[in-house]
Amino acid sequence: MNKAAFSFGALISIFVALSPLAVWQAFLGDPLYDSLFGPSFGSLPVLKAGRVMPVSSASADVLKSISGSATARVGGGKISSSKWLWTLSADAARLAGEKTMRTDNRDLQKILGVSGRYFSYDDLAKNYAKVEEAASSDGNPPLASAAAEALEKGLAYAVAANAFSVKAPGEKSAVSGVENWRKAVDEAAAELKAARGEKREPDPAKLSRASAMLEYLRGVAEFEVAYPDAAVNSIASGSGYSTPTKEMLDLKASELSKRLLKIYARACDAIAAGDSDSAKSALSEADEIFSKSGGLQRLRLRVENFANALSPFFGGFVLYFFALAAFGLSQIFSSRGAALRTVGAVFMAFAAFLQVLGIALRMYIQMRPPVTNLYSSLVFAGAVAAVLGAYIYFRKKYVSAAVAACASGLMSLVVAMNLPYSGDTMGMMRAVLNSNFWLTAHVVTIMVGYCGVFLAGFMAQARLVANVFSRGNFGAMTGDSARTVFAVLCFALMFTFAGTMLGGIWADMSWGRFWGWDPKENGALMTVLWTAAAIHAKSMRLCSDRAFLGLAVFGNIVAAWAWFGVNLMGVGLHAYGFIEGGWFWFFAFVCSQLLTLPLCLYKFSPPSAPAAAAGENKIVGK
Repeated sequence: MNKAAFSFGALISIFVALSPLAVWQAFLGDPLYDSLFGPSFGSLPVLKAGRVMPVSSASADVLKSISGSATARVGGGKISSSKWLWTLSADAARLAGEKTMRTDNRDLQKILGVSGRYFSYDDLAKNYAKVEEAASSDGNPPLASAAAEALEKGLAYAVAANAFSVKAPGEKSAVSGVENWRKAVDEAAAELKAARGEKREPDPAKLSRASAMLEYLRGVAEFEVAYPDAAVNSIASGSGYSTPTKEMLDLKASELSKRLLKIYARACDAIAAGDSDSAKSALSEADEIFSKSGGLQRLRLRVENFANALSPFFGGFVLYFFALAAFGLSQIFSSRGAALRTVGAVFMAFAAFLQVLGIALRMYIQMRPPVTNLYSSLVFAGAVAAVLGAYIYFRKKYVSAAVAACASGLMSLVVAMNLPYSGDTMGMMRAVLNSNFWLTAHVVTIMVGYCGVFLAGFMAQARLVANVFSRGNFGAMTGDSARTVFAVLCFALMFTFAGTMLGGIWADMSWGRFWGWDPKENGALMTVLWTAAAIHAKSMRLCSDRAFLGLAVFGNIVAAWAWFGVNLMGVGLHAYGFIEGGWFWFFAFVCSQLLTLPLCLYKFSPPSAPAAAAGENKIVGK
């Protein structure tokens, strides 16, 4: 192996892997909110989506749902999601004019009076009547959908503004709001008690203050119930977590929750006033409270906070792209081919490592198997395909295996990162999925099978494309590739069949029937049957090597339908991962596979001139 090329690839890989962390610390991170190795507002625990997580995860979840990004642009610069959420809760009026919400509908942009994709809460409030009218109109369905989504984002924004404190209208500070509420409740209780003792009607003037604040708090609480995905339960108590609003309404709140409510109110007032010393003091008090609980949960919160900054999937995405470029250039510049393949192999190895690391971190944080939803299934299947393809490359030096491995890893991360936002912060799962045993036995097993189908298909696709550019007789290399694809498909068949059978057993235990011809079940059966048909066609010599590779490529379409079809259809018992807006990309993928199929008819034509050298295409060469 070329030592210089290896060293170069390793240095670049390490730089790419650590660059998100460096950028976070140097440019985006604020030590008060984003410190990774000490107390910070971003590392404090909250409950969201049914799971305890650091503020950095909860805030990123909220911000992604309204803007599509985990960072916010405030005052001309970018800030972290943690700083954004704390600032929003501390001084909502200050951020009301910042354009943090996104819409891609140009008609809605005109209604809001903005020139780009982003609009502010003030923009929405000023044009609320027009947006509401557009949301209920039937003449322009895309506009109606976008307007309804904008209203949802505005309400979610309003709910998130009460994440750490609640300041009623007329209150000068969050602390005074908490104190005045308690005082008003005590005064009202005393007046009611006195009225009962004196057998008279209570004085409305002495109840009006508490009544007005109670009406406001109940209104906020109703919004939190209506938009639970935006509600951040930041106040810990002996029985769990709740929002500041609910804690203020709870007359039997624990001493711990009352103390945290005051600490967070002081922190918000300090942030609003720009008093970093007071904010640090409040942070120290809160961190001391949670440090006493300690345990593994505290460690998991710190690991998750670190993982948010490290972003291993982004590093893997970049390195997969670099690896594909290196392997591609190795076929163009043959004189530097060995060095470029070495660099590509290093990039591929580091990329696969980062993807596996990201999955391992998710498993530790969530304490679940690697596949729990559509997002994690994509990442997991891509990682398995990448590792398997890398193993084949390092064992047989087939560049087609490396190309397929990198393409699988890259595509899995691209698709996962561009799924329509669905609140993926490793939250609680649906009841039918809430089983570690069956998630491992069925879901992980069948995902491994699907990734084998895709790896075989991408390897076959790479070989068929390479044949077109081959300058020599590619028959032997096509045969070698067909044998490797055959082995991968056998691996895939074993896991898809086992996963399908285990899924039937799980369905029988959960729903009372083994098989119901559900779209997802039909898709799995189609994958098993097509894979088995391709294997038998090859083993019984019913087709040529090139035709067999074509069958493997078509298997990508079958597996993609089984994997995403029911999620796009939104029907059946397995439709709990429903996504919208994916039909275009699904059919684009199908077309890309169909365009490759005619290449299996391409045959080698001997050169007419005897002097022409039979060059060897190295894309699958040893």
